[in-house]
Amino acid sequence: MLYVRDIMQPKVVTVTTDAVARDLARLLADEQISGVPVLDAGGTLVGVVSSTDLVRLAAEDSDVQLVTSAMRRDEDEIADFDDSDDDPGSDPYGFFLPEDTPATDQAMLAELPESELDRTTVEEIMTPVSFTVRPDTTVAELCEFLVRGRIHRAVVIEDRQQLAGIVTSADVLRAVADGRITS
Repeated sequence: MLYVRDIMQPKVVTVTTDAVARDLARLLADEQISGVPVLDAGGTLVGVVSSTDLVRLAAEDSDVQLVTSAMRRDEDEIADFDDSDDDPGSDPYGFFLPEDTPATDQAMLAELPESELDRTTVEEIMTPVSFTVRPDTTVAELCEFLVRGRIHRAVVIEDRQQLAGIVTSADVLRAVADGRITS
C-alpha cells in the first residue's frame, strides 16, 4: 500500500502572510509552481495561496494588466487573423513566443505598473488551511480527498500542525506513471 509520505514533497516552498501579491507571482514563476503554503510570522501554517488567487485578484482589479504592452496587438490585426496560415510567427495573441524571445516571467512582471499586486498581501487572498492530510494517509484516501475538495494540492502536517510537506495531483500522476500505483 502506498502512503502520502511515499509521494509527498518534503521540501516545501512557502510564503508569509505579509508578502505582497507581486512577490508571490515572482515566487511562483521562479519556482515554476502553482501554489504554496502560507506561514504567519511565527512559522505556523495558516493557509494556502495559488496562481488562481492571483488571477482572481487581477480579474477584480481593472488596473492589473495580464500582458505587457509590448505583447498587445491592434484589435484590427487580431480580427484579421487567419489561423489557416501555418506561419508560427503570425500569432497575434502572443501564446507562442519564440524560444529566443527576451521576454521572461520576471521581465513581464517588472513592466507592470504599480497596482493591486503591490497593495494586496497574501493574507488577503489566501485560503485558510483546511486541506491537510497526514503522512500516513493512503494515496487512495488522498485521491478521494482531492476529488471531493476539487483541489490540486494538500498540505501534509504532522503533530501540532507542523508542516511536513506538500502533495499534489501531479505527485499522484507521477506515482501512476512510475508504476507504483496500479488499478
